[in-house]
Amino acid sequence: MQFIRRHKLFTLLLALLLILAAGVIAWLHHAYRRVDYLPDGIPKSTAATKPAELFQEDPDADDITDLTVDEAASNALLDADDRIRKNLDDSKIWSSDRVFNVLLLGYDYGSKTYPYGRSDAMIVVSVNRTARKVQLISLSRAAYVAIPGYSNTRLSHAHGYGGPRLAIQTVEQNYKFRIDQFIACSFDAFQAIIDTLGGVNITLTEKEAAVLRAHFSGFSGAGTYALNGAQALLYVRTRKIDTDRDRTGRQRKLLLALAEQAKRMSASQLMALLDEVLPLVQTDFSQKALLRQVTNGMSALRFDCVQAVVPTKPTKLVLRDDFEVMLLDWGYEIDRLHETMYQDVIPDYEEAP
Repeated sequence: MQFIRRHKLFTLLLALLLILAAGVIAWLHHAYRRVDYLPDGIPKSTAATKPAELFQEDPDADDITDLTVDEAASNALLDADDRIRKNLDDSKIWSSDRVFNVLLLGYDYGSKTYPYGRSDAMIVVSVNRTARKVQLISLSRAAYVAIPGYSNTRLSHAHGYGGPRLAIQTVEQNYKFRIDQFIACSFDAFQAIIDTLGGVNITLTEKEAAVLRAHFSGFSGAGTYALNGAQALLYVRTRKIDTDRDRTGRQRKLLLALAEQAKRMSASQLMALLDEVLPLVQTDFSQKALLRQVTNGMSALRFDCVQAVVPTKPTKLVLRDDFEVMLLDWGYEIDRLHETMYQDVIPDYEEAP
């Protein structure tokens, strides 16, 4: 009799688990139908071309008044072109089933020159399941790189010329590691996502608060504030108060703040949130891959999180075609990336596309 009761109890628990799993899978099927799925990495439409009033400034127009085009700069560019050429001669990129790399792209408003919008933010989320580590790696948008089919120029232009697929090819060929998936969103989508989340709590410095105070009320000084979508966009794009390196730090800080808010949500709240957010992004995650990463993501929440920015060491700045570019020591930077991204992993090698 006791065995029968236990058997019935086990059967009931199993049935409940199956019902729960079926519910989650059914929700994912429903949510996935709303995703802007781009298997070839090419957007269904170009970026918006009508920027909001606050953000009409050119995101690539950094303060370059202290830079001149002289003979030394010209020689530095020639040397940089030679280093890029040597870097491309080695067509192998690192990969591993134990390391999963997602490229996050935040892109600006399109134009005739840059129909897809230049990538104002490029962050690699690298999950190393062997080392139990998650890395947020910002790739500086001004990095001087080779863009397939185009001349050497700023990294941010790759997305502008050819959307996510060209951005991925550019990263893989220059930085020598595989990008497994991408998620991209426009400025408008970014604001909508933050507003859907109900805002994001960010601790501002006095200088950061002053920037926001110039456009919005309520920012009296340094402190923690709940930023709405428009305020959060201004925060992550602010660059005049310090350096572009600090600006990438603000982008990662906001991502971590969003992750902390998500950790405090219940499963039902997260599902409802994703149902609203997924239609706002573009991605090449398949339905199967999305389901797998939702499952894996729960365990990855316990991993150590490390932040980085490339280039990792002081970098020479020069002008190229009226744009500020960073001239990287590719051998050094790639070695550092491989060491940290593939820690405790024996990598595979693939041919760059």
